[in-house]
Amino acid sequence: MNLILLRNVIFSFIFTVLIYLLFVNLVCNGKGFIDFYCSDIKEFNKFYAEHIRGHLFAGFLALGGFLLSLKTFIVVTMKEKVYDNKEYRKGVVLAKKRKTEITVYGPLKELSDYLFYSIIVSIFAAVLQLTLGLFEHTFTTVLCLYFCILATSLLTHSLMLIKNNLDTWFSYLEAEEPK
Repeated sequence: MNLILLRNVIFSFIFTVLIYLLFVNLVCNGKGFIDFYCSDIKEFNKFYAEHIRGHLFAGFLALGGFLLSLKTFIVVTMKEKVYDNKEYRKGVVLAKKRKTEITVYGPLKELSDYLFYSIIVSIFAAVLQLTLGLFEHTFTTVLCLYFCILATSLLTHSLMLIKNNLDTWFSYLEAEEPK
């Protein structure tokens, strides 16, 4: 498994647990670390089921569908504008001469993979809202929220990869500009 993907999974898990523990500790009048359940959590589960779950379902389903339709366009455009550029190819040849492990389409594959992971986890988060989210239980609520946080984390990483590719593209456009 990719190290960055594993980092996103672990970060999302830790973030979810910390938010849960903070909520329990603050809402349950400071006795949260002794008693991991209080009546206010049951009220949050009900609030989540009635007010948050539907919005998360619609939002992550729309996000997954949007990314699915956009993924091919982004990858093909980046391939044509960045990775097929002569200057980029020269840089790859120089890097290979310095014994750097680099492939021509490695960064593009990474972008494609992270967009794919973002799509899958976003759609899965939406499906969880419609299935497990129906149960007003602390475990199912936290699990559904965890996958929403994970999808957001993967999306953020995908956006950073897109930004890096766009920055590279713009640097090539500026280099081609007549002086």
